[in-house]
Amino acid sequence: MCKKLILLFFLLLQISTLSADKNVTKAYVRPAFILASSNLEFVFPQIIQAFYKKYPNASVHIQYDSSGYSADAILHGKEYDIYFSANKRYPAQIYKLKKSATKPIDYTQGLLILFVPKYLPLQKEGIKVLASKKIKNITIANKKTAPYGVAAMQVLKNSKCDMKTLKKVRYSSDVATAIDNVIWRGDAGFLSKSALYILPKGRKKEGIDWIQIDTKLYNHIIQAYVVSKEGLKNPNAQKFLRFIHSNTGKKIFQDNGYINLL
Repeated sequence: MCKKLILLFFLLLQISTLSADKNVTKAYVRPAFILASSNLEFVFPQIIQAFYKKYPNASVHIQYDSSGYSADAILHGKEYDIYFSANKRYPAQIYKLKKSATKPIDYTQGLLILFVPKYLPLQKEGIKVLASKKIKNITIANKKTAPYGVAAMQVLKNSKCDMKTLKKVRYSSDVATAIDNVIWRGDAGFLSKSALYILPKGRKKEGIDWIQIDTKLYNHIIQAYVVSKEGLKNPNAQKFLRFIHSNTGKKIFQDNGYINLL
């Protein structure tokens, strides 16, 4: 009798364990995998912090790269849930080739700034200051893969900069290098306005070290996202999108130099 009770006990214990394992399996939700353009590297940490306050049990993983590199990776089979681009062209291409489940959705408009070394007459001369002999290099993002690089070249051409000025241009492989060249190594450069968030406090005043570029000098940088089939089914991805569309999410973008389009 005693042996039967012991066997019954272990049988019930095993059933209970299997049942618990099944519940754990059912409860698990895969983290959302998000591909994001490099200019979002300044604003998304704030978005994520506020997102987790609202959804403490959610989970998202973000990989930053130029919009072009991320789009190319998706077209070659890289899995993702949401792809946030710095323009509309790449998401449109992804949708056209059936690598996303949604059409491109405009979420924000980026703004371009010109940052120059200290003690140059930026406020007086504006973009013309780039012709100064004190400026040896003008750093911009890679125009082949980064929409902000394309916009910067449009500004230079539409401002009718001479060839000597254009020869100063050097391309940065990523946004971190561009900022390092501009902020710490004495280059002039064009950056996303969102980069101001990481500047030293004494260098955030417009007209001293930087100016916002007139949007008439470049095509509007309309940023869009697309969602994959897996992303539509992933609760974590859907929560993140709801937060991006929320008043809190939109305000964070606005506070970091973007124009809301949602």
